Amino acid sequence: MKIRCMLCGMPIDEEVLSSADPLEDDDDDDDMPKKKPMSVCLRCQAKLKHEADGQQKIPKPM
Repeated sequence: MKIRCMLCGMPIDEEVLSSADPLEDDDDDDDMPKKKPMSVCLRCQAKLKHEADGQQKIPKPM
């Protein structure tokens, strides 16, 4: 199964994804169906962080 980025659709390596989620070791919910992992690639994560940082800055006076 290929995992794709939610925003751009680029395929994501499973190795990068497995190291990013240390809390997914819950084996208590074996009866629950597996959901598709909602993930974002590293490029989109950087873009979102940059945009969020820009929104928090105080605008310069003209």
